[in-house]
Amino acid sequence: MDMHLADTHNYRLYLILLAFAIVLLASYTSLNLLRRVAAANARHQKLWIACSAITLGVGIWSMHFIAMLACPLPADITYDIFTVFTSMAVAVIGSLIGFFVTYFVKFQTPKFLLGGTFMGLTISGMHYIGVGALNLVEIRYLPIPFILSILLAILASILTLYLSASSRQSLVTSCLVISVSFIGMHDMGMLAAEMTFPAINTLATPQGAHLDVFVLAILVAFGTLIFLSICMICSLKIDQQLAEQSALKASLLDTSVDCMMMFNSRGWIIECNPAAAAAFGYTRKQALSLTMFDFLFPFDQNGEAAASLFQQLKRQDEALIGKRIEMTAYRSDRSEFPAEITITGFQFGGKQVFAVIIRDLTEQRRTITATAS
Repeated sequence: MDMHLADTHNYRLYLILLAFAIVLLASYTSLNLLRRVAAANARHQKLWIACSAITLGVGIWSMHFIAMLACPLPADITYDIFTVFTSMAVAVIGSLIGFFVTYFVKFQTPKFLLGGTFMGLTISGMHYIGVGALNLVEIRYLPIPFILSILLAILASILTLYLSASSRQSLVTSCLVISVSFIGMHDMGMLAAEMTFPAINTLATPQGAHLDVFVLAILVAFGTLIFLSICMICSLKIDQQLAEQSALKASLLDTSVDCMMMFNSRGWIIECNPAAAAAFGYTRKQALSLTMFDFLFPFDQNGEAAASLFQQLKRQDEALIGKRIEMTAYRSDRSEFPAEITITGFQFGGKQVFAVIIRDLTEQRRTITATAS
């Protein structure tokens, strides 16, 4: 049978643009989902990371499949369905492992290299498994482009994991970098492939996907868009529920008659309710420029008591955390009053945060004194 060499250097431009649009949208959706991680609890963090990784994995696979359809091949060339779905599973699993290594491994820079290398190897594996899904096509790979495509996949994956974990980068810029990197990896992989196929194909198997190239690309793109839309709608619905819960908690905080404040591990006030601001004689803006120690210790002390409290907070001392403790508190005019404080600690966005409730005991002490006399 006569064999023809496929031209893998020329592409249908409209399908390349469609593939780029798909991976760009998938990148945006994936990074957008990751923005919820910082404000989520430990269980929900894993859920958001998994959703983000699956979204990106499916998007990269869809980009690969549509871009592969852009390569001019005979209309009767078909795909092995099992191999096609295997390639998608490899991309998703690789993305999951890469993201979880990045977000849950303790060491810093090496985790991007480790997670990115594994993810890049699986993404390049997805590419070559997907190319291998072509029926009745003989494929030979050129060594240098083949190696370069794997290196590009690893580099693109490392960039993806780094950008996903970086809050300083623009979302749009990050999506563009990720999309260009992966579509460049795909193009290099296609350049590495020399495909030959029969001049007359009469052996198409029933399980092959025998559809017009444009129709098949539209079906894959449409299915991916539905999947991405479901992910975005679900995330927006959850965001709405969280916003309602946050508004309810804020209302409880604002209407509480007890003084409530939150401060970070260095003691700086990061939030206070109106009762606290009124009790201490500060505006909210003024309070946010102070530390917790300014409320509990006078300015003329040498700082030993404040340092002792700081060390107790740092080591999460059981004698302090969660216990009701009576001590003296100080207003903005440096007048003092007896107070009962309760400090609790929790993790927020991966950082230690403390909440303190301060109750003015002046009236209580006055009542006790009056009753005793």
